[in-house]
Order: sequence, then C-alpha cells, then structure tokens
Amino acid sequence: AVVSTQSTGCQVPFIMMEKIAALKSSEIPEKFPIFKMHLSFIEKGWSEKDGNVTTATYRSSAGHIFSAITHLNEKKEVSRTDFHIDDEASLKEIDDFLDEILSDYNIANLARLYQVNLQARYFDYVLEGIVQRIGPNYAENHDLFDHYMFIAPTSKPEELTVPQGYILGPLLEDHAEAIAPQWALDIGFTDVKGVNLVPNVVANITERPCFGIFTESDPNTPIAWLCIYSAGSIGMLHVKEGHRGKGLGRILLRHCLKVVQDTHGMECRAQACCQKFNAGSLNLLFSEGWELQPINFKKMFFSKSGPQ
Repeated sequence: AVVSTQSTGCQVPFIMMEKIAALKSSEIPEKFPIFKMHLSFIEKGWSEKDGNVTTATYRSSAGHIFSAITHLNEKKEVSRTDFHIDDEASLKEIDDFLDEILSDYNIANLARLYQVNLQARYFDYVLEGIVQRIGPNYAENHDLFDHYMFIAPTSKPEELTVPQGYILGPLLEDHAEAIAPQWALDIGFTDVKGVNLVPNVVANITERPCFGIFTESDPNTPIAWLCIYSAGSIGMLHVKEGHRGKGLGRILLRHCLKVVQDTHGMECRAQACCQKFNAGSLNLLFSEGWELQPINFKKMFFSKSGPQ
C-alpha cells in the first residue's frame, strides 16, 4: 500500500508495506508456534497439494514483519488464513497489513466456511479488523467450534506398547469412508448425511502420516485413529466403544507427536484443538503435558449466511 505524507510542503510517497521474500519456519520465534509449525509443514511437503497454499510476507516502513498463509479449496476459494503479526507493530501497521491480505479480491472469493488462525498481542483489535473486512454476511460459529487450544510439550514422549490383540499402523485412503461420518458427529454435526468430510479425511491421510489401531482379527478396519492436519494440528481422535479404557488414544497421541517431532524438530510444537465439552480428550491432553493456551491464541471459523 502506497500512501503520502506532508513533508516540507510536498507530498512525498513512501511504502507502508513492502512485499519481501517469504519467511522460513526457522525465522519465526518459538513464541508463535502455530505459524512456525505451519511453515515447517509447507517446507517439508506436509501441506496441501496442487499449489493451493501461498505465503505472503511484508515489511513495514518501521521494519516490522508481517506474514500470512492463505489456503484455497478445490473451488479456488479462500478457505483459510493464518496471520503472523509482529508484537511491536502499531495499530496503523496492522490495518495496512490486513488491507493487503484481505483485499477486495480475496474477500469476494471467501469460501462459505472461512477459517482464521490467529495469535497476536493485540488479538481483539486484529480480530475486529478481520470481522469488519470480511463483511456482515460472515459470523463466527461459536456453537459448533467452541474449543480450547493446546500446544505440545517440549519433551519427546515415551512410546507405549500396544495391548495384545491390537495393531498400530498407518491409515489408508480406503479408511476415509468409515472415518468421515464419525468425525462429523464428533465435531458436532447432527445431520451427517448433509456433510461430506471424506475429501478432508482423504487429504489428511494421503498428504501426512496418520495412524490407526486395528484388531488382529480385522486388520483392515480401524477401531481408533488420529490424524495430523495440514498446519501442525493433531486431531480427529476417536476410539470406538468396546475398545475404550485401554490407553489406545494415549498410544496414538504419543506416536503422532513423535513423528511430528522427528520430522520438524523439537522447536516446532504441534497444536491440538479440543472442544470444551470433550472431557475425555481434555483429560488426556492435560495428563500428557500439553499446555492450554490463552485466548489470544485461537482457531476461528466464520460461516457465510444466505443462499447456498
């Protein structure tokens, strides 16, 4: 964005936001774990395929650094944005950055469900700026996606032995049809027939390591599973009834975390979103040393109102 100021009676243009080379994960401070891990996933090929992820980085005239990761869905609509904002930035700089990222073109091409990942010193101000720019047709969906954010411990977990009669192994694309309806129920959809999450599950399974636990009597059907999402989150944990109380969820959580740490390094800390009513998962995360994050560290979903 180029603006003018008054200087010795003349209009002198200067650049408030200069686009520069995209940041690397190694350049992101560890106090911004969401963005740091997301960049590492892109660099290691663990993010979406087909060129649907772009990173834009800007430097303000005051030398502050801003960056955003934008995801497009299969319709080339903007489905997600992760924001990285320098803690020392002024509110005016934040406004200029938001204008760059949430341009008229991007606003016109937002998906019906738009996700924002945000960790910022001036969280409320940035969030208000996002809401103002995406317009009155979008509203944050609090009821469906009311959750806590956790980040992984800095220590490497000790892997556990799988109980007798069970097998730990990778999830395959063929497993998506069985997993997707259960995932829809787990995150709060009541009309499972009206929600098709199979493509989301397939993307997770085919683009990143995802794991399941199977019985020796039926090694082709998972009875428990956990996936790694494209930006560094671990989720979709489910253990079927009849197999609970055996530590299977804990086994999956530790195994997935170790795989992430081995690939991306200990300085890149995985995240987990847990719905506030999910007592079982909350207890598991706390008992495993995952750290609950403050309100200025949040994943949000905005739903578009009006006709389909």
